[in-house]
Amino acid sequence: HFFRNFGAIVGYAFLGTTISTLAIGCVLYGITRVMPYLNLTFTDTLFFGALISATDPVTVLAIFHDLHVDVDLYALVFGESVLNDAVAIVLSGSVEKYGKSTTGATFDAKAFFESLGNFLGIFSGAFALGTLGGMINALLTKYTKISDHPLLETTLFFLVSYSTYLAADAAGLTGIVAILFCGISQAHYTYNNLSSESKLRTKQLFELLNMLAENFVFLYIGVSTFTFTKHNWRVEFIFSAFLAIIVGRALNIYPISFLLNLGRKNKINYNFQHLMMFSGLRGAIAFALAIRNTSSSVRQLLLSTTLVIVIATVIGCGGFTTQMLQWLKIRVGVTDDTDTHNETTAVRNLSNERLNE
Repeated sequence: HFFRNFGAIVGYAFLGTTISTLAIGCVLYGITRVMPYLNLTFTDTLFFGALISATDPVTVLAIFHDLHVDVDLYALVFGESVLNDAVAIVLSGSVEKYGKSTTGATFDAKAFFESLGNFLGIFSGAFALGTLGGMINALLTKYTKISDHPLLETTLFFLVSYSTYLAADAAGLTGIVAILFCGISQAHYTYNNLSSESKLRTKQLFELLNMLAENFVFLYIGVSTFTFTKHNWRVEFIFSAFLAIIVGRALNIYPISFLLNLGRKNKINYNFQHLMMFSGLRGAIAFALAIRNTSSSVRQLLLSTTLVIVIATVIGCGGFTTQMLQWLKIRVGVTDDTDTHNETTAVRNLSNERLNE
């Protein structure tokens, strides 16, 4: 379902994140003109727009999974958040690079195109490196007898992914983008070449790592709220940021959905669009981008605001997801027969193998 909706996911992630970044940056810049004491430049608000455009609907997706929400809606929300994070990471870096190349008072065309080239180069390089790593592992698992060693298969699956992250960082690219696309290509190709035992073991390993990482990140966010000593709380800026985020999210979802529906047989209906609008929680990536640099009062303001937004959206949007599903009358209890059949077959094959042993 991820690849069946890949065109729409790419549209929301690339074009949508760019629109959201520009909208949030422009709205905040306009509002903060009446707050000169904040000392925010357009580059600052644009950087904030880029980092806060990274969505992380982990609580919404958990509810989707438990209630078995329509698989296309799940794929759209999940896929957009995954690719959107990658775009936001590289985009925020490009905005930061532009800010260092100009005074911030006037538009610098040369610095702009250098930043644009930086964005395209880093993203393309990380994409190519990650995909290449996944493809190499797919070929190894397909044309060698590594399936005779299930534990080695799982180990290789993990290490190849991590190696692309390290290689990308060493090459001056973005490791998270590289490991993301390595994971996508491995899930689509390498995973299908694994033995039955290795499939189950690999799936369980990554589910464990996923749970540990999520719990650690949100624990760290909670602790940072009270232990970070250089917070810069500005209630007026926080409310302005919430307003800008709503505008940015709306300009992301609704216009792009309209354009996508012009060429889709399976239309993205308005209820799906409303829930995607509601599912734009902010989380780990936004927090990580904000906390990287807190040397100035402006960056401390952006971090403090990001913390409030992350906590508020996770609790607020995550807590009311079930009610939104009911209100929008979105189907739940939908089963994906293909996935269920594949998993049942894998378990059955593994049981037979162990009996034969």
